[in-house]
This record gives sequence, structure tokens and C-alpha cells, in this order.
Amino acid sequence: MPSYRNAIVMLSAAFGFANVAAVFELAPITWVIGLCVVSVPVFIKTLSGSDVLRSPVVVWCFGFAWMSVAWFFLSSQSDVAWQDLRWRFFAILTIMCFLILLWDSDAVRFARYAMAAGVLFGTAVNIYELFVPMTFSKLPGRSAGFYGDPNISAEMLVLGMIVSVTLLPARWRGLFVLATGIGVCLTLSRSGILGWIIASGALMLLRQVRMKELLVTGMLGVGLVAMLLLFRGDEFLTTLERSGTINKDVLERLDWFTDPAGVSDNSSWARKLLVKHAWEKIAERPWIGSGTGTSREVVFEGTHNQYLAHMQDHGLLGATIVPLLILAVAWWAQGEAKQLAMIFGAVVMWQGFFTHNLFDHPSRLMLFALMAAVAWASRSPALDRVRVVPVNDGRAPKALARA
Repeated sequence: MPSYRNAIVMLSAAFGFANVAAVFELAPITWVIGLCVVSVPVFIKTLSGSDVLRSPVVVWCFGFAWMSVAWFFLSSQSDVAWQDLRWRFFAILTIMCFLILLWDSDAVRFARYAMAAGVLFGTAVNIYELFVPMTFSKLPGRSAGFYGDPNISAEMLVLGMIVSVTLLPARWRGLFVLATGIGVCLTLSRSGILGWIIASGALMLLRQVRMKELLVTGMLGVGLVAMLLLFRGDEFLTTLERSGTINKDVLERLDWFTDPAGVSDNSSWARKLLVKHAWEKIAERPWIGSGTGTSREVVFEGTHNQYLAHMQDHGLLGATIVPLLILAVAWWAQGEAKQLAMIFGAVVMWQGFFTHNLFDHPSRLMLFALMAAVAWASRSPALDRVRVVPVNDGRAPKALARA
């Protein structure tokens, strides 16, 4: 059974986290249901011999389902509202599926290794797309990997980095974080890049990544790029211009990074208008909201802000949906897992200000379930015997530093 479970975990990482399903043009509901079917033996064994149903995430799922149905009767019950309700139940099914599948200490470790491989794979695809733009991305000049959306690509790489980085040997963590940063930067996602800075800064602050190694690796990387630009700079820029990588939108975003307060592009203006419009709708019914799916009815493209979207639907109570999920994910965490859960939660909270699709993509839902499983595994007696030592503690044995 362990080998069978690990095989399914590998498929989940490929189709879920790396989004390989998009290459085969498989709809998320198709491969998630297929995953559930092949996982039935694992589900039966896990449900019969574990405490997975006592997980706070399961409690959150039931609460979210109840809220979605109750507030649906306050909505217009239009086709858009029905679709939003179906999406929510699909998200709940996906989280529960991954949670039960990963509710095993060995499966957790195997899944974290798979996430690390997925992050490196995603970074490699983003680098490839720098030279062959729009291979997968919908936006020229911005890498997106198999996700198709540069913002989602950046978000997944950062979250994947967080859940997997401490499983790597200490000497490789700085390089891994830096490689992830390269993949994120190539998306030109402002929220994604700032999310990576938050995550990498927290990892260094909590001594899970050596600051010296990260800075030295970064300086070597910058030096290598500078040498390439010095000797092949004109040729390189010409290649990027001809391929369409350098365009008006890319130049506007690069200008924004040099002067965030003084430069505003079309994307920034559009999002400001969406936020203003969302606040106006919230003000109409601030306490209980207008019902499930209302935020998608007003502007189907969404508010680009998960908190505002939930507040339109559920009022003030809607603002607690994401924080309560993060709390549920981190509830059982101890030791190193507690630190990772804190960083994971902070980045998800940050991402919620820039997207209304936190629960729409199986990739992120798998990471919610994995982080909850990591938190649960940290309470395992077998793991409690291994003392976690910060990687920059000179007195720590190498074996403990790698733990």
C-alpha cells in the first residue's frame, strides 16, 4: 500500500501542483475525480485507521459548505451563482481528497520531495518560456509555465518552495530558494515577487535558510548574468525583442519596479477600479452580504481580492474565511512545521489581496492539504524523537541540520 499511495501522490503532484493536466487538456474535475477513483483503497485504509476526520481542515470544509449553501438562498440563484456554488463544493472535494491521500507520515515526506521537484521543473519551464514566449503563457513576455497564468505560476512556486525547502539538506536550501526566485521573477508578477521576498526573508529570519549562502549564491548569479550581458548583451536583447519577450506591458512593469509610487500601468488602473467597485457593492449590504456568487455576478472577472469577494457574498463573516482556513491548516503544527505554517499562512494571506481565485485551482488546494498534513505529521511520536536544529547553528550535527 505505501508504494501504491506514493505512486498516486506522484501523479497528484504532476497533475495537481505542476499542472501537467493542462498539457493534455484535461479539465480539473476530470483528473480530480479520476484521482479519487484510483485512491479508493487508500481512502478506505486511511479512514478506518486514522484521525483524519478530526482535522481542523475537515471542520473548516463543513463550515464553508454550510455557509455557501445558506448564503446561496440570499443570492439571485442565477446561473453564475449556481456555478460559484458548484466550484466551492469542487474545492471542498479536492481538499478532502488530497488531505486523506496525504494523511501518512511517509506520504507527507514523499509529497514534499515531489513539490521540490515540481518547483524546479516549473522554474525550468519559465526559463524556457523567456526565450520562447507564449509557449504556455497567455501574456507575451511573461513566463507562466504549465499554469498559463503568470500570477498563478508565481504563487504556486512560492508556496511549493515553502512546504518543501526544509526537507532539503541545509547546504542546498539557499540555492533552491534563489532558483525559485528566478522562476518567480520571470513571471513579472508583482504580488508573486513580493511574496517570494516575504517567504525567503522569513526563512532566513527563522534560520531555516542560511543568509550567507543565499547572499553568496545570489551574488554569484548576478555576477554571471552581468558577465553574459557584458559580452553578449546586445545579441541577447535583440533575441528577446524579436521573440516578443520585450514589449510595452513588460517595459511598464519593469518601470513600476523602479518606481512603484510614481508608475502606474493599465493593470494597476483596472484593479483599482475593481476594488472601488467592490467596496461600493459591499457598502450596500455590509453585514450579511448579498449571497453566494454575487461577486462573480457583478464582475465575472472578479475583484482580484479574495477578501472583498467573500465580503460581497457573506458580509463581514466572509472576511474570516481565508484566515480560518489558515488557522485550521496550522492548528496541529509543532516545531519546524509551525514555522513553515506561519510563513505559508502569511504568504497566502498576502496572495489573497491580489487574487479572488484562492479556492479555484487544484494546485493551491493540494498545497493547503499538504501543509495541514505536514502540521499533523509534526505531532507524530516518530518525528518527535528528532530534534529540529536551525541550520546556521554551528554546534548542530549535519544529520540534525538536514532534518
